[in-house]
Amino acid sequence: MIPNFKPFIPKESIEYVIQTLQTSWIGGDGPRVKEFEAKIAKIIKNRNVLAVNSGTSALQIALRLAGVRGKEVVTTPMTCFATNAAIVMEGAVPVWADIDPKTGNIDPDDIAKKITKKTKAIMVVHWGGSPAEIDVINNIASKHNLPVIEDAAQALGSTYNGRPIGSHSDFVAFSFQAIKIINTVDGGLLAVKKKSDAKRGKILRWYGIDREDRKWDKYNIYWEYPISEVGYKMQMTDVAASIGLGQLPYLEKLLRNRRKLAKLYEDAASRSKTLKAQKVLPKAKSNYWMFTIICENKNIKLKLLQKLDKIGVRAEEAHRRNDMYPVFKNYRSDTLPGVDYFDKNHLIIPVGHWVSEKDASRIAEVLTNF
Repeated sequence: MIPNFKPFIPKESIEYVIQTLQTSWIGGDGPRVKEFEAKIAKIIKNRNVLAVNSGTSALQIALRLAGVRGKEVVTTPMTCFATNAAIVMEGAVPVWADIDPKTGNIDPDDIAKKITKKTKAIMVVHWGGSPAEIDVINNIASKHNLPVIEDAAQALGSTYNGRPIGSHSDFVAFSFQAIKIINTVDGGLLAVKKKSDAKRGKILRWYGIDREDRKWDKYNIYWEYPISEVGYKMQMTDVAASIGLGQLPYLEKLLRNRRKLAKLYEDAASRSKTLKAQKVLPKAKSNYWMFTIICENKNIKLKLLQKLDKIGVRAEEAHRRNDMYPVFKNYRSDTLPGVDYFDKNHLIIPVGHWVSEKDASRIAEVLTNF
């Protein structure tokens, strides 16, 4: 079966890891991590970055910096569980907003309706790497003096309004988990607007210790850290960063390939009477980490699954709506028609470096004739 996800590990990643393992620094916040941060900063055009051990950690630090504890965060339930788990872990309440069923992304109009005096932040997810309406959402947030947190776990390499994801909002969290376009086996990165948030975030990622403010005695033996708040154990290791560094030179090639295959699928879906491809906004350029097909109804969805299965292609649901998980049962659940439709009728199909053009053409043929 052609799967939806497959890790990309080039020989350079292996070579970098071996080199790092032969040094005296394999742990966190070493030279490889700093190099990785610098290269991602150039890609996203934002110098204020901090690498961490997961995308979830990046979200949690962002929420901490936003001061959400005891408050509400307007968010989408149509996402990976980690998005909203981070909100709860930081002591805040998720407030569900509806999505646009054509894009899979949070609906700005419904965000505006869900903001109250208790709201402390807005959480935005870019479904499958396809950017949400960031400018509109940031304008809404600005009117209410609220920070925007982008869960860009799936969106490295995507752009909105000509600028890379990572350069628009107060906080942007990326994931480098094993099956992302660029992976560090597991890892993440937080990009922020303010230098002060970047400094505090770097302190929070390692217990609350400010390594740059280490004080030594006159014999250079005794030292102390001025710990002013309790942080986490969330740093990225140099071994993990080495894996990512070996992949970064391939990023543009990987993106071009995904976009080429996606164009084939989009053209095929446009000729189908019962299927539609996930809509990408005119201002946006997706990295197509996932390619989402939206079926007319559940019966069509089941038939498409069966057709693709017959030609050895894995189609599946990506994430389930979070508001239906028992762990979130105590939070208010409103009628969300966009989420209802998308959750029931979406499927993802393989798009990535492991999918040949021949295989993509076979998939496209099934879509066209459906």
